[in-house]
Amino acid sequence: MLGFSLSRLSDLDFDNTFKNGFALVPGYWYFFHQGRYRVGMIMHLATILPAGILLGLQFTPVIRHKLLIFHRINGYTIILLLLISNGAACVVLPHKQGGGSRTATQTAEAFLVIITTLGVAMAWWNIRRKQIDQHRAWMLRTMFYMGTIITSRIINFISAPIISRMGNYYGVWSCDELDFLYRNLGMPFPEAEYPQCLMPNGTLNASFRVAIEAAELLTKPEQFGSSHIQPFGANLWICIAVHIIGVEIYLGMTPRESERLRRVSYEKQLEAGFANPGSAGLTSDRWGDAEKWTPPK
Repeated sequence: MLGFSLSRLSDLDFDNTFKNGFALVPGYWYFFHQGRYRVGMIMHLATILPAGILLGLQFTPVIRHKLLIFHRINGYTIILLLLISNGAACVVLPHKQGGGSRTATQTAEAFLVIITTLGVAMAWWNIRRKQIDQHRAWMLRTMFYMGTIITSRIINFISAPIISRMGNYYGVWSCDELDFLYRNLGMPFPEAEYPQCLMPNGTLNASFRVAIEAAELLTKPEQFGSSHIQPFGANLWICIAVHIIGVEIYLGMTPRESERLRRVSYEKQLEAGFANPGSAGLTSDRWGDAEKWTPPK
């Protein structure tokens, strides 16, 4: 997370690095070059990248143990940045690049917004209740959920050539998107491949939609873009499932650390005068049907 966020800081140079770098495949700039999608994406990048960097510091043991004030301030900063980032993501989410396959991506992105928001909310509430074991669990979950976008990028670069070789995968673009893409690349509009985009008088039928084959051909940027856009929704859902399962496996494999932190929680809650010390936060024995936790003697 830390390395990825540092490597993508250059994307804050929105009109150069973000536009021309690997962050955008051919076709996306049509939506992000102006208007609310541009504002939303800039806000998203300007908040999620610093949050990713600070999140790496939050899990550094020396900071957690010896710099408690910094750890606390850093945590609240991360929560604020993440919430702003999620709000900005909701502004960007409705764009329709790629046609029908975009709905799979939209639902996956909306789900990520929901689970990361709930994750930090649960983490915040538990630390307010000095339930440190549950605070750790929910912060870990949130970090794993956020890491989905990194894994999905890797898988997407693998899946694009696969669906290109399989063939018969298509996206739907407007003729205006095609024209915008070719004009930005300084290339003539491919009239021979998309004659239906032209009116009888030779002008562009901007609102007309055409099918774009998903194929990694650098000579045909719209097909190259389609090969990366079409599988992204499915890849994102797969990565979400992998990360959700992965973090639960990790938490299940570290019960000793959870138990140690619960004992610390008990001491802090007892000192603060909370009712139900050891279970003052969102614990399964208080809110579910688990056996009541008792402190070791």
